Amino acid sequence: MSDNLLHAAVVAAREVANLLLLGGLFFVLFVQLPAIARLKSARMRLALRKASFGRMFLWGWLGLAVLWLTALYDLLQSDAPLPAYSGAALALAALFTLLFLIAQFGLYMQSIISLEEGNAERAAWLNHQLRWVLHLAFLLALSILLLHQLGPVLVPPEGFSLPALLPAS
Repeated sequence: MSDNLLHAAVVAAREVANLLLLGGLFFVLFVQLPAIARLKSARMRLALRKASFGRMFLWGWLGLAVLWLTALYDLLQSDAPLPAYSGAALALAALFTLLFLIAQFGLYMQSIISLEEGNAERAAWLNHQLRWVLHLAFLLALSILLLHQLGPVLVPPEGFSLPALLPAS
């Protein structure tokens, strides 16, 4: 496989992973959960939220794994030091991964345990907290995507220079 074709495949995989991650988060947070909130039965709402979050985490981890693998490929293929926007995107991606871990293994799993113990009130509270964490994760994922797309435009190859941004006097 030629280098250009391999690079194109990596870029395509990254975009599909971004679509999986951002699209899944957007759908669950802004479409599916508001629709579930309209149900009258509290038990039905909790069961549907549990199923929704479970599917979102499954596809989210798949998308996140592909994003980290493509970032590793970029890192191994690069001979020059990474640009500043790549370092910022990497830090935000690490923070996003930490939030996703907290969301699934801290809040989501505790919600399932509470639901199985019959403590629906605690499960509902944990689901509410989970929504806030996932909203923050969505904003981070969106900022990472924008940084990857706009980073080369914002930071020219010769580096960032504040005097270059100011009008000449």
